[in-house]
Amino acid sequence: MQQSSGIKWSSLLIGVIFLVIGVFIISFPEENLFAITWLIGLLFIINGFIEIFIRRVMKKASQSGTNILVILGVINIIIGLLILFNVVTSTTFIIYLFAIWFIINAIFNIFTVTPSEKSNKVFHTFSILLNIVEIVFGLILLFNPLMAALLIAIFMCIVFFIIGITYIIDALN
Repeated sequence: MQQSSGIKWSSLLIGVIFLVIGVFIISFPEENLFAITWLIGLLFIINGFIEIFIRRVMKKASQSGTNILVILGVINIIIGLLILFNVVTSTTFIIYLFAIWFIINAIFNIFTVTPSEKSNKVFHTFSILLNIVEIVFGLILLFNPLMAALLIAIFMCIVFFIIGITYIIDALN
């Protein structure tokens, strides 16, 4: 198989776009958090319509369909509309949800012992200490929502940078 030595311009362009978006995310974290919240609301609405559509397809294919998908679809659409029409309140909720997720995830991880931890006591101790630090960090985020908002923006920026760099590397290979 012969490899081409040219630049994949579409991958390069996508990579640069992701890097630029990453810079914008970190430059304007509050505004971008509102945009993310709006997108989450939009995704809830889309998911609601998809669930209703899937129920309809299931009913046609098997002559039986569950009404739970319609109920879930309607609930998702309502939640999506509430998020879209209350972006500031929803953003605040998402910030607190992020902090609570940190805490709950760490608590579950403390009580979950992986096979690696069973075979290595040092790794198990390190895992417990790391999860305790995560709980403390989650509590700090819970009582400092501005820091949580900034952290969400930083995480998103890092993700966009990684994706952008990956596309650029792919374009140059």
